[in-house]
Amino acid sequence: MNGQVSLRRLHWIAALALIASSGGCATNPATGGTMLSLVSEGQEVQMGQQYMAEVEREQGVYADPALNAYVDSVGRALAAVSERPDLPWSFRVVDDPVVNAFALPGGPIYLARGIMAHFNSEAEMASVLGHEIGHVTARHIVEQMSRQQIAQLGLIASMIAVPDLMPYAQGISGALGIVFLKFGRDDESQSDELGFRYMTRLGYDPQGAVDMFEILDRQSGDSGRGIPEWASTHPDPGNRIAAARQRHSASGISDGLVRRDEYLRRIDGLVWGEDPREGYFIGQRFVHPELEFQFTLPEGWLKRNSKTAVLAGSPEKDAMFQLTAGNGTPDQAASAFFSREGIQRTGQARRTVNGLPAVVGTWSTSTQQGVIEGLAMFVQHGELTYAMLGYAPASRIGRYAAALERTLESFAPMTDPALTSVEPKRVEIVTVDRTMSADEFLKSFPSTVEAEEVLRINGLQPGEMIQAGTLLKRVTGSGGPSGG
Repeated sequence: MNGQVSLRRLHWIAALALIASSGGCATNPATGGTMLSLVSEGQEVQMGQQYMAEVEREQGVYADPALNAYVDSVGRALAAVSERPDLPWSFRVVDDPVVNAFALPGGPIYLARGIMAHFNSEAEMASVLGHEIGHVTARHIVEQMSRQQIAQLGLIASMIAVPDLMPYAQGISGALGIVFLKFGRDDESQSDELGFRYMTRLGYDPQGAVDMFEILDRQSGDSGRGIPEWASTHPDPGNRIAAARQRHSASGISDGLVRRDEYLRRIDGLVWGEDPREGYFIGQRFVHPELEFQFTLPEGWLKRNSKTAVLAGSPEKDAMFQLTAGNGTPDQAASAFFSREGIQRTGQARRTVNGLPAVVGTWSTSTQQGVIEGLAMFVQHGELTYAMLGYAPASRIGRYAAALERTLESFAPMTDPALTSVEPKRVEIVTVDRTMSADEFLKSFPSTVEAEEVLRINGLQPGEMIQAGTLLKRVTGSGGPSGG
């Protein structure tokens, strides 16, 4: 997380209201077929621009302007040969280590830096960008929004009066609600076809699409890693490989653009995995090297660090915790929270926590699901005040109160140089200086991740021979202490 405060807007509710007030079928601009669409193109573009700001606030754009400009140039060239070239297209890399890519309504498209580390050519990247463009040109996003049931609307509505609780609605609200949409396999297959159409119109080698699906197949075939996020709702990678090969064969295209070396040089230095400078977990202990604080979550709680918050939930999913940061004093932060409509303050006191000034309190709020009770602490460290909230249904808070109190009281400054000076692991591009096997490469160019991972991101098989002069990836750097 960073030091920025985030209170999510309920754009999704507004969008649903918009959907409910209009209706009708439309012509799919990419296929010419009939589709259900309750959102006009103007509304689609407007929502996309709103959600774009939210995504970039929550996930962060990867801090490499040259890499973002490169991705944007490739994406815009693909969009220009699509059926909707005049949309306000934009293409960026989000600072997320997962293997993922997604599109928002009306043109914004994102690649996670995690998937960038797995591409081995511009053609592979173009195949994924083309796929995501296909979701937009075929209006799959707005069609899914039009069809989606809104059974969870009550949960979102119950939080309108309590914006500070909105991080736990992230899966079903605003931009992240759009990212969370599940496309049907027909939509995914159609986007594969459209992506193939766009990349080949620009002269890319369609083998790039085959190679990309093979990357996903290798990822999903690793039982220790599970299916990559981008592939979790997509057709089986093996089937997509076969389909991509058929398209390749039917196209008659050979010797198209690959741009392998150009792509690899562009990602030299790419951050690999979690970036410890933005906070990381050592077991249940969360440490933030740049903001120099730490605290410990209850044992067994599920946890997540985002750009704007640290979130955690009990294994039974009946209690929650969140930490956010903002300006002002603890008194000011407490006053702002307890004065919110719907919040009932049941106790408050000033105190010192590990040498830091703090305000602690208890509170409750009524929702459509019942009464929620919680603990709160607002503690100042450096130039920021951290808001720590733990809460659960009133019938369950007694089970978690002591553990949540220990978490609040564990907040403390962190000065250990071994923790504050950590640097992330990075992808390094190296040139193989002689013909060697993949096994020799692993020994000659050692990495700080497992050998299987290095082979996977390079698309290599054990024992495969590598020609002298070939560019390959390795991963260097410690990435900080392990255990999270």
